[in-house]
Amino acid sequence: MKYLGKDIDFSKYQWVDEFRKGINEYRAINPENLTKSNNHNTFYLKTTIWTEDTHIGELLGYIIAKKNGIKVCDAELYKTPSSSDNTKFIHGVISYVDKNIDEQIIPSGPIIRNYLQKINFSNKLYGNIDIETIFNAVFDFMNRHRRPYQEFLEFKQDFINMAVWDIKNMNPDRRMDNWFFRVNERTGKTDLYPMFDNEMILGFDEMIGKSEYSQEELSVADKKRKSAILTPEDVMKKQNYSDYEKFFNFLLLKYPIQTRKAFESVNNFTLEDLEDTLENIEGISKTRKKKVIQLFNKRTEQLNKIFEKNRINEKDKMHI
Repeated sequence: MKYLGKDIDFSKYQWVDEFRKGINEYRAINPENLTKSNNHNTFYLKTTIWTEDTHIGELLGYIIAKKNGIKVCDAELYKTPSSSDNTKFIHGVISYVDKNIDEQIIPSGPIIRNYLQKINFSNKLYGNIDIETIFNAVFDFMNRHRRPYQEFLEFKQDFINMAVWDIKNMNPDRRMDNWFFRVNERTGKTDLYPMFDNEMILGFDEMIGKSEYSQEELSVADKKRKSAILTPEDVMKKQNYSDYEKFFNFLLLKYPIQTRKAFESVNNFTLEDLEDTLENIEGISKTRKKKVIQLFNKRTEQLNKIFEKNRINEKDKMHI
């Protein structure tokens, strides 16, 4: 399948809000959309001044997640002419589609902060938070809204799917404002809003350079692609990021069933799938393709080693 940038006609969209500098939110002009709230990412279209490569990274993240069977916002690549009025961008735009008019999108930050206040958490937050606190805050939120325990278990699996997906695809940007809750206002059902802002995967946020990685450069690049979701130990040490090996090991030990299921899902997207996809996305340089493949192979190799070591350790424990 070819993934080509599509021409876009802004006259079909109504400008709504500027979420932050360089990001404009639009929504299609039709009656059902006019009742939408102004939460970030609830509109039918988001235009940004990301670089061309990060737009492609967002599209690739969508393609990979769909293949993995992991919930992700729809994304498409668009092309627009250069303009000086900040409504059109040279590099392209990404659309997010929120199809259900009954859905309310709730940012994660206020829910987690309310929980931390409730338990009298006194330490200063350093931007990111650990996964156990996230689960405790979500359980508290769902319990207060009398949601069934099964919904919490489904959220937990979805969140671990996202965390493992981020580790596998080297996404360092899953801060609290980059994942949301979704509440169906008619039924009350609460779940994890599909993933978005995946543009930093596999090094798409970095300058491309002139050649592929040396082995030493590849190891350095792999090590520095960390997780924005933390372990409890990272929070105690006031870390902003977690080393991916450490975080993956923590998940395997703390949540073995959910993590193994997630790892099986993310491995559904193979090297052959990646090579084929990169060949069919418009606008990727040859050097970028080579580096993305190098990073994908390196991270896959490292995670498989960690997973196998954990599996052997579990077998050894069973024989003690």
